[in-house]
This record gives sequence, structure tokens and C-alpha cells, in this order.
Amino acid sequence: MLTDENRVEITWYGTASVRITAGDTSVLIDPFFPFPDSRIKIKKDAFDDCSHILVTHGHFDHITSISRIVRPDTTVCCTRAPYKSLCRKGVPIENMHIIRAGTAFSVGDLRITAYKGNHIKLNILKGLFNKRVLKYRKGLFRKLLDIASCLEKKESLCYFIEAYGKRIIILGSLALAENVEYPTGADIALLPYQGSDDLCRIAVGICKRLRPKAVLLTHFDDTFPPFSSEIDTSGFEERMKKHIPVYKLRHGGSIRILLTKN
Repeated sequence: MLTDENRVEITWYGTASVRITAGDTSVLIDPFFPFPDSRIKIKKDAFDDCSHILVTHGHFDHITSISRIVRPDTTVCCTRAPYKSLCRKGVPIENMHIIRAGTAFSVGDLRITAYKGNHIKLNILKGLFNKRVLKYRKGLFRKLLDIASCLEKKESLCYFIEAYGKRIIILGSLALAENVEYPTGADIALLPYQGSDDLCRIAVGICKRLRPKAVLLTHFDDTFPPFSSEIDTSGFEERMKKHIPVYKLRHGGSIRILLTKN
């Protein structure tokens, strides 16, 4: 019998920050509080009550809030580059667990496997030299230092999470590694839709490779201006609507993956 206790639920908070819940177990991926000058606000307690944090890569918008979230019983799973950055930011070593592509482990009812990922090629100059820099110039130097201190170092991971027969694949950036055999046919793929002028083509290519049953878009919002921007996702949604569902949630909204009897 299927009950609410064996639900699989995904909550999106903004940027690439998500919570995956299976029954009484939750893990956070890349939790991030928006910059104070962003119009997007996240509740201060949004990331509470979660024993494990999974990091996809070491860029500031994926790790810089973790030092505010960690509690004595929190385990942060990440590669070596974000490990070093988080240690500098004051996250205790005893809370850190270094993982790499191929690492597999369980958290409650969640079975988690890390795969080698990739990072979309960013146009750094476009982010630095745009008209919004003047509007959001307050604290700009501090922001730039924070960004420069958080490195990815080609260590991006994708996470494949299984629970109750349901399968979720989570990308931290809109790119896949070449010559990696990823799981295909996941019930849902989480795609961060930011970082290029050619997002639709890139996202369609990823869907062709992963062949998910549905897509949840993340990271299309403007949470760290002036370096982020609000992205129009309509082109991708229109392109995919005849093939698979594409979901966009409000900040703090959730989607439940329907469970079916065997």
C-alpha cells in the first residue's frame, strides 16, 4: 500500500538549491541564500532540519551559504575544491566528507551516486561589464572577492538519487562530461538553466542524452545580481512540450513524484 510516508518530493528554493525528501529523510543540494539586493527572498529557516548537504561544485552560488546552515550533526559531501573553500569559510572539518565521481552511499531511504559532471562555459566578461553593475554596485568588490575565492576546478558532479523505485538526476550546471555513461530514463532531471546565450540548444541536447521522463528547471532566477539574470525559459518549454513535461516551481515550491504500485 502506498502512503504519504513513502513519498518522494523535490523542493526548489532558488538558484540550484533543492531539497530531496523520501519519507522522513531529506538531503539538500547546493543550498544558497540570495544576495540581500535580490528581489528573491528565502526564509531563514528554509534549510533547517537536514542532515546531509550535497555539493555539485565549488562556485560561490553553490557553497557560500553552507557555513550559515551547518549544524553539529550536518554532513557536507563535496569534492576537494569546495572542501578547501568551505574550510576557509569556517565549516568545521569534522562536518566535511570528501567524495568523488563514483562515490555511492545511502542517507536513510535515499541511495545517492555521484557521477562526473561538467560546467557550462561562462562568459565572465559579460557578467562583469553590463549595465546592471551600476545598479547593484553596493558591495560589488566584496562580491567579486567571494566569487574569485570559490573555484570549480573541473570537479563538477551530477547526483543520481533513487528512492522507492523512483530515480532523479541532478545537474549543478547545464553541461555533461564526455565519455561518461549516465543513467538514462530517470523519472525527472533537474536542469540549471543559466550561464549561456545558447541555453535551449544545450538543454535539448542534454535531454536527448539522458532521456528523462520529465524536467524540472532551476537556476533561471536572478538571485545574485548583477552576475545572474532572470532567464526566459519559454523557448525550451515550447520545444519540449510535445515530448516530456517541463516543470517550473515558485520559490519554495515542491513537486511530488507519483508512486505507482508494482
